[in-house]
Amino acid sequence: MPIFVGEVGWPTDGDKNANSAYATRFYNGLMKKLAANQGTPLRPGYIEVYLFGLLDEDAKSILPRNFERHWGLFRYDGQPKFPIDLSGKGDNKSLVPAQNVTYQPLTWCVLNPDAKDVPKLDDNINYACTRADCTALTPGSSCSGLDAHASGSYAFNSYYQIQNQNPQSCNFQGLAKITTSNISQANCNFTIQIVYSSSTTVWPSLKILALTLASSILLI
Repeated sequence: MPIFVGEVGWPTDGDKNANSAYATRFYNGLMKKLAANQGTPLRPGYIEVYLFGLLDEDAKSILPRNFERHWGLFRYDGQPKFPIDLSGKGDNKSLVPAQNVTYQPLTWCVLNPDAKDVPKLDDNINYACTRADCTALTPGSSCSGLDAHASGSYAFNSYYQIQNQNPQSCNFQGLAKITTSNISQANCNFTIQIVYSSSTTVWPSLKILALTLASSILLI
């Protein structure tokens, strides 16, 4: 009976053990093993394996754990996260990034330092994070070192971006404001959303992005 491994991978955020360094180490070992066609002691030889996954999924369920949204070899915008050698020969290099990706304008939603109604901050952060992706704020994750002020800004910006930077989505009862200053810190990236189709049934730009990335992997 042939063996197929349907999903195997390593997440890069959302947990203290989910990061690019561990993912690189995992894939280096996996690719070397697969290239040797050794199989397992009971199943020697070739084993068909499918990597999981191609892109991060910022709307995926986090019921298992917060890292569920960060399995991609590529970020949400089609940019590779880390070097990888798909041949298993140990020659790590960057995967081919998606081309001609169109981003929203360079604006971010942040906590207004002059805001007066601070007691409402926690409720507004919870509102943002239940509707957007705040898994990078998980303890041990890429943005877990932010202070309370910056964490609020991260939550507000995440919501603002998934709302296609609608100015009305950056209010939060007067606690937020829009800025043109990039507030990313160290390894914590305050994202800018990509432009997508207004179609209610499909997102052609994302479909093209996925096809472009799949082609780049196959060609390497």
